[in-house]
Amino acid sequence: MTEMDVLKNIIRRAGELALSHYGCVVPSEKSDRSFVTEADKSVEDFLRTELAKHFPGVEVLGEEVEQGVNRDVAWVVDPIDGTANFVAGVPIWAVSVGLVENGTTTMGAVYYPAFNELYFAQQGKGAWLNDRRIYARCDREIRHDDLLGLSTLSVKRMKVNLPCKVRSLGTAVACFTFVAKGSFIGGVLTDNRVWDIAAGWIIAKEAGAEVIYLLTGEPIYRLPLNREKLPPQLVAPPQFIEVLRRGIQVG
Repeated sequence: MTEMDVLKNIIRRAGELALSHYGCVVPSEKSDRSFVTEADKSVEDFLRTELAKHFPGVEVLGEEVEQGVNRDVAWVVDPIDGTANFVAGVPIWAVSVGLVENGTTTMGAVYYPAFNELYFAQQGKGAWLNDRRIYARCDREIRHDDLLGLSTLSVKRMKVNLPCKVRSLGTAVACFTFVAKGSFIGGVLTDNRVWDIAAGWIIAKEAGAEVIYLLTGEPIYRLPLNREKLPPQLVAPPQFIEVLRRGIQVG
C-alpha cells in the first residue's frame, strides 16, 4: 500500500465518522464566533491517532487542538471544513488533510462524505477525483454563467466586477477543489489559516491552477506551519489570474 493509499483510507474513514454525526449535533461557539461541534473534535482526534499510527514521528497541526508543531514537516488537518453547513444540514462540507514539508504541500486529500467525492494529489502525480484525473479550465474566455467561488468572509469584503456569477459554498476548500475540476474559474479566500488551504493547494496546483496572494499577485510557494491568519488568496487557472485580480476589489 502506498502512502497515498493509506491517506485515502484514513480520510474516508474520518468522513464516515463525521457522517455518523451529521444532522444530530449541537454547536458551540469558539472565540472567533465560528461554530465547533463534538464531531469536529472527534474527527480530529481520529485523524491524529491514525496519522500517528501510520506515519510515526510526523507531527499534526489541526484546527481544533490549540497547539503548534516544532518541525518543518507536519500533517495539516481540518476535520470538518464547513461546520456551519454541517450543523445546518447542508451537505457541502469536507475533511481535509495535507502533508506540508518545508513549506510545500507534497500530498493532500479532501473528502466530501455526503457526495462520496474524494479529491487527492501528490507532488508531480496530478490531481484526481475518485478514479478520474481532473484539470482546471484551459480556455481563455470568462462567460456570464461561469462561477467564481468566494469564501464566507470574502463575500462581505470583496466587490466583484466581472462577467460571471459569484458563489459562496460555505467551505474554503471548495474554492480549490472546484477550481481543480474546472467547475469554478477561480476562488477568493480571506481570513483563513493554513489548515483551510494545505490540501487544496496541492490539488489545485496539480490540476494546473495557480495560487497567489490576491493583493500582491505573488505566487504562494511556502505555507506556514503555524496558527496565524493568512493574507487574502486567489486560486485560478493562470490565464485568468490577472483578469480576476483586476475585477476583484477588497472592501
